Amino acid sequence: MERRTFLGVVGASAGTAFGSTGLYRSAEGAARPRTGDILAGISVGPEETGRLERLRRWAGASHAVVVRYATLGGGDDDIAATCEALTERWNAGAVPQLVLQPLFDTVAETSDRIAAEIAAGDHDDRIDAWAERLGAWANRGLGRPNRRLYLTFAPEMNGDWVPWAPPANETTPEEYVAMWRRVRRRFEKQGLGPDELQWIWSPNVTGRGGIPLSRYYPGDANADWVGINGYNWSRWGTWSDPEDLYAAAVEKVREVTDKPLALTEMGCSSAVEGGFDPERKDRWITDLYDFAAATEIKMVCWFNHEKETDWSVFGGERGTETVRIDGESIRAYGAYRRALNRPGVLGPHPKSARNLTDAEFRGDF
Repeated sequence: MERRTFLGVVGASAGTAFGSTGLYRSAEGAARPRTGDILAGISVGPEETGRLERLRRWAGASHAVVVRYATLGGGDDDIAATCEALTERWNAGAVPQLVLQPLFDTVAETSDRIAAEIAAGDHDDRIDAWAERLGAWANRGLGRPNRRLYLTFAPEMNGDWVPWAPPANETTPEEYVAMWRRVRRRFEKQGLGPDELQWIWSPNVTGRGGIPLSRYYPGDANADWVGINGYNWSRWGTWSDPEDLYAAAVEKVREVTDKPLALTEMGCSSAVEGGFDPERKDRWITDLYDFAAATEIKMVCWFNHEKETDWSVFGGERGTETVRIDGESIRAYGAYRRALNRPGVLGPHPKSARNLTDAEFRGDF
């Protein structure tokens, strides 16, 4: 999947979810529980971070979670830039989700044995560099947890397009599991416990090689959430309604664990046979949120990029309406605005000092 090459090379920065939370929020104990079903999440490219403020103004709603991509093999400057971006998102009211890919340079340049190498301790220096900086970021030197984030580590391990995936590389599911557990242990040594960091294990909606998902799972003691990555595009199989696309994967995941479930990376193209149909994509967005609520999916993170096709819901090549903000004409999908404002879809908690309540952060709502 060429999308993964793009993400690995550029470390695409998720945008900022701007809200009305402000700088002076009450302590966690004063944050009242709220009724909700789904945490709204999104990712955008590094050159488009300002677009999310315009999205907020258009939609009248903010995202609870914003996504940033990074590579484990990145140098200290890359780690510093990532932490700076996480701070920007945190100060704007969102909980960041970091997708940390075990890449060293590009996909092609990363060893096919990377999972086994990490499991054996060959890259502990980079793991520790990330863990130390993220531990400092979460605790801010105040002697108590203050910030928090989600970490999606080594996703889509059941595919054949990333070097840590056994179906196409010289590694095994057991080595993948050993890698995951080693990385988590080293992060925990830096004080990144479940109040600061929630780990998301994210297979792809379709796998390769016929390996059961259970063989990839690091265990309930090592994964806090389960994510599913998957896209609707007629060129990747056929046009699929959300239930057709995700229901089988949800069932397979539920056979492995009952951890909170997220759609950690997903999108829909408007491309159909013979052209494009934005109205059909608009209906798909509504159906997606209906499906997520009915299936008890707790987080939905839209991939708001124009990459292989027009995944975007705001600021892309197509849409069902045009909004003019700050002199710029922006294409957008009205169904996405309505989804962000539907009952049960949650943005940042307006009174939590940690942007979400503890229960919301854990998916316990």
